[in-house]
Amino acid sequence: MRKSLYGALAGGLATLAMVGSAAAAGGMPQLDVHDFAPQLVWLAIAFVILYFVMSRLAVPAIADTLAKRQAKIQGDLDAAEKANEETRALVAAYEKRLADAREEARRLTREQGEADGAVATARFKRAARSPRQADRRSRATHRPATRRRHGRARAYGKRHRPDVYAKLAGQPADHGALAGKITAAIKGDGR
Repeated sequence: MRKSLYGALAGGLATLAMVGSAAAAGGMPQLDVHDFAPQLVWLAIAFVILYFVMSRLAVPAIADTLAKRQAKIQGDLDAAEKANEETRALVAAYEKRLADAREEARRLTREQGEADGAVATARFKRAARSPRQADRRSRATHRPATRRRHGRARAYGKRHRPDVYAKLAGQPADHGALAGKITAAIKGDGR
């Protein structure tokens, strides 16, 4: 490996020596040592001209483009921040309205419960004061029209009770137990 590295290095030095001798013989004027001074002068002149052209034309255009880009980015960031603040304000307003609506629902539920309790208390007191009216109500269930309604309810229950019970309970219905429950509900047993 060392031999190949040394060989390549020796080959490169030999090529450089030939180029130097060819330049001296007039092969490559840029490498001629006697022509270095005029080349450096023309290099300086070309550099100054390109520097002024770039500083007057290209650099201001690039700077202007960068300034516009930065302004657009800053404008977009400001707009996004404003939209974010508006969204936060809307969310806060929504949450406040939601809390107010929940509180209103609780208040209405509480008022309705108090009203229902007052109605139930009044009915209970009225029923407790007049046992005669309670007796009339129990007799009203034995009237013929009421019996017809109860008969229709039993017929409807016989047709549909197994399906409804099976869907609600998740198991097959016992027809005898269901018939007893329907009869008890119609009589007003409350079971």
